[in-house]
Amino acid sequence: MTSIFNKRIKNELKLYSKENFTFPNLYIRVNENNLQEWFFIVYDLKDTSFEGGYYFGKILLQSTYPLKPADFIFITPNGRFETNKKICTSFSGFHPESHTSTWNILTMMQGIISFMTDKENIDGIGFLNTTEEEKKKLAEKSLDWNKSNDLFKNIFQDFDKLNLI
Repeated sequence: MTSIFNKRIKNELKLYSKENFTFPNLYIRVNENNLQEWFFIVYDLKDTSFEGGYYFGKILLQSTYPLKPADFIFITPNGRFETNKKICTSFSGFHPESHTSTWNILTMMQGIISFMTDKENIDGIGFLNTTEEEKKKLAEKSLDWNKSNDLFKNIFQDFDKLNLI
């Protein structure tokens, strides 16, 4: 990892670990054993097909972050993104030519949430186009699905204490 990576991650960790830091619809956590791997829960997507759902995923940072983009993977079935597959966006690892180092983990996740809740069909690597009904069914099942997933249980052992429900 580069010194730029280390400096940037240190600053982002400092921001995200502040006691008063909150961002609607998103909870993020770094893998303390591997600073290039972050995990997230997208939740509380009111007035969307995903309302009531809890969507677990991971962010993979390159050793040259923030100079090179991250990759985003959803693990929880959701009806918008394929599971366990990198998602192609203009700010992901699929398009390093359009990446800017001013983006951080939070702003990129805002973009992911925006793509997720967009009602238009989007064609691209890692995207799914399913019905609103299918998304709602997956939202209803998502919390139970996560709680039965070993990786989720390991990363978010304290999920019930996070006050996301």
